[in-house]
Amino acid sequence: MVIQPTIIRIYKAAGLVALGAILLGLLSFLIVNVFYFFNHTWVRPVVLSPTHQKVIDASTSLADARLRSSQFETERLEVAAELAHIDLVVSTTDKFLAEVAPLVEGEGKAIKTTDAGLLRRQLDLARLEQAKAVGRRESLQQRSKHMALRITEQEQLVERLASSPYLRAVERKVVIVFIPYTNAGNVKVGTRLYGCRWGLALCSRVGRVISVLDGEVQELHPHDESVQRGVMAEIELSNAAAGGDKVLFAGGKPLWLL
Repeated sequence: MVIQPTIIRIYKAAGLVALGAILLGLLSFLIVNVFYFFNHTWVRPVVLSPTHQKVIDASTSLADARLRSSQFETERLEVAAELAHIDLVVSTTDKFLAEVAPLVEGEGKAIKTTDAGLLRRQLDLARLEQAKAVGRRESLQQRSKHMALRITEQEQLVERLASSPYLRAVERKVVIVFIPYTNAGNVKVGTRLYGCRWGLALCSRVGRVISVLDGEVQELHPHDESVQRGVMAEIELSNAAAGGDKVLFAGGKPLWLL
């Protein structure tokens, strides 16, 4: 049959194509695995939204910090009011002692009546209350200084929390990147980021690192999905679409010229 050799050739060609595809797939698999085994420049984009756990945690932390700051301020006002009351007690007592003491304790004057005895008793109580107020004032002044320091520290904490990119995600989506500890040495503030349109090829610059965020986080490896420990970094993207990529590379293209 004339058609049989043609069919055989087609089968052979299809087999060669299938074999070539298998070999190409295997080669690509090996290249990618070897690449990620040795490469320490990859970072993983993370899109923050209002429902992201980090955003919720940051919002809660900021609310707690503001509440604590308000409590410190209230306590400071209470201390200030008590100090003002003590100053009033001391000045009033001084005036009372200046006016009444000569009536009882004048030179050569002895207590001979009940009224004089009661007056002396009032003077003694006034002096006692004044001494207690003066002693209390010193501790309150120290407490006031301590509260001023606590308030300053708390205000600085609120300011730091309020500037977090996690909180900006409350109103709009924000893209940050996960940096595993194994790659942290290659990623610094100002490091350029590159994204690839086809695997590890057709890569171009898509942004840069703005700041590295505090706190350890865990994310999945972009290739083998293993759990990695590391930190997050705030980035600036010149290509917004790169925020949806599975992986970006820091410092340069992963395969140099490609």
